[in-house]
Amino acid sequence: MVLPVMVKPYLDAFMRLWRLAVRPTRGRTALALRTAIVCMALVLIGEIWQLPMLTLLTLTLGALWQGNRVANMKISVMYIIFFSGVTGALYVGVATTINNFLATLIFNLVLSFVFFFLSTTTILGMISVIGGLILSYMLVALDNVQSGDSIARLVLSAWRVFLIIAGMMAFVGSCFSPSPEHVLTDQIIERLRLSAKCLGRRGEGRNIPQAWQDAVMDTVGEGVSGMFGMLGAATAEQRWSPEDLSYLRRAALNSFGILQFVERCLKPNAPISMEDCAYLAKRLEEAAECFETGGRPAETGTDQVCSGDIAQEMERLLNSLDQPLTAEDVQLPSSQSGNAAPKKKSGFFLPGAFTDPEHVRFAVKGTVSVCLSIITYKMLNWPGVHTCIITCFIVSLPTMGAVLDKQRLRIVGALIGCFMAMGTIVWLMPHMTDIAEIMLVMGVVIFIGAWVKAGDQRISYLGLQIIVTFTLADLAKYAPTTDLTVPRDRIIGILIGLAITYVVHTMFWPHSAMGGALQKLKALDGLLAQDITDWNHDQRMLQAARIQETASGAMSQLRQVMIEPAAMRPTKHRMRQYMLFLRRAAMSAGCLFGDIAASQQKQSLRLGQILKGGETASLKEGGGL
Repeated sequence: MVLPVMVKPYLDAFMRLWRLAVRPTRGRTALALRTAIVCMALVLIGEIWQLPMLTLLTLTLGALWQGNRVANMKISVMYIIFFSGVTGALYVGVATTINNFLATLIFNLVLSFVFFFLSTTTILGMISVIGGLILSYMLVALDNVQSGDSIARLVLSAWRVFLIIAGMMAFVGSCFSPSPEHVLTDQIIERLRLSAKCLGRRGEGRNIPQAWQDAVMDTVGEGVSGMFGMLGAATAEQRWSPEDLSYLRRAALNSFGILQFVERCLKPNAPISMEDCAYLAKRLEEAAECFETGGRPAETGTDQVCSGDIAQEMERLLNSLDQPLTAEDVQLPSSQSGNAAPKKKSGFFLPGAFTDPEHVRFAVKGTVSVCLSIITYKMLNWPGVHTCIITCFIVSLPTMGAVLDKQRLRIVGALIGCFMAMGTIVWLMPHMTDIAEIMLVMGVVIFIGAWVKAGDQRISYLGLQIIVTFTLADLAKYAPTTDLTVPRDRIIGILIGLAITYVVHTMFWPHSAMGGALQKLKALDGLLAQDITDWNHDQRMLQAARIQETASGAMSQLRQVMIEPAAMRPTKHRMRQYMLFLRRAAMSAGCLFGDIAASQQKQSLRLGQILKGGETASLKEGGGL
């Protein structure tokens, strides 16, 4: 009896990850298929032309490929501009440090510091990480090249690789990737269908599966920022009329409100009848089908059919789907007040790029990790473990919790990719006779990794690692790999890189994720304290979405805090207080809009009351860690 109790938490965590990995959201299969096709085409081009850095092509595309064509075009433009500068820096550095390992190492570390710093302080983000990864890998590889002409040709070939990757993202992404309007419509349909499934199940008197309940809670936590971001991208595309986008804005906001009420109906004792659930499920399916066929719900009138309060609120949201909603109508009063300072549009550098010392500390820690990896790689004289250098770039993050979380996903993803590579080498490679069969096998594995990557953000990195590890093992040469030592060496290199990164981030300026969690908690406390008495219904619903997003972000940060070393974590009692506040904040978000909110007395929930246990406690008193 003791063993099942000890195993149950791990089994529950595994089942949670499994449900996230296999959740069939709308558009996920198409995105994974597009990623697999583009990666296969790029690998085929690399094999034909025998391009350098063949193993890193899929890493770049897998990490940077986006789900809509506007994002792919923006990424490709930034990519080609940035990597043109990287190529020039690479040529100058190699030409001045040729046959001098110490000078090459210093040059490598200087550029690594720059790339790490740019990854957290600019809009480049992952592009800067990929740039540092590729440049460090090439500097280490070119260290053994003695001829200056050979180095120049390799550098030019690397630039050609960058151009091909940017071209694939720009042109293929523009032709085959959906528009932001299409992606937004899919998200609306997904929310309406998820609500319909849960209500239909409840209307039949059956229990709602745990996977559906998790999907509802996770989707509610996403709020509407991502959907409104798609609206902004669709507006920039200038292919859709403002009227059509205003109807989509209404549908996006109302779909969140409906799903918010559906979350309250997940409980067995929820005040909603089976008849109302069946009726609303049918209406939701009709609305989803209307959006799926390219239309929008027609005017349905204002007659109320449902009887319960929650059911009537959902019915009212459904009836108002035919009404447009402009950006001015949904703008919150707090941003319109004269006392509020207007927000400045962020340029290339993000706010606080040169004032927050944590950016410099993170860059130093990442550079030290790369330095130790290069020295270890050279001392071992083991070419197969070059993945230790790649690992330092991929898993380096500003907080300790994020580093540990990413390391776990990298280990699991790398093991899965390694086992797939070994299975391919042992059982499939001996029976393959042409390049088409090899590309088909690679496409299947890349599709699996891309499917996982297209899912929830908590496991998307695992899918990327499956792709990277498999291609690093099976694309080691311009020929089919038949040696099992190749995937073995890749795994050993990854483990070496993980160990170095862990030691460096633990020894030098360990930064806990609790700082970011406290910022989220303070922001959530401020949102809950705002007076929304004079706000309209849409503004209240948008405020509820902001509260849900902030609470979800704080919960994600606290999950990372839980896996940090014990000395960096707050006490268990304090963690329970934070979790209690987040749960109550999420519950109160559903009471901010609709007639239910108007009929209830407004109660201000403050974090300090939970931390201090009194009515006058402040956030500062309870938040010091």
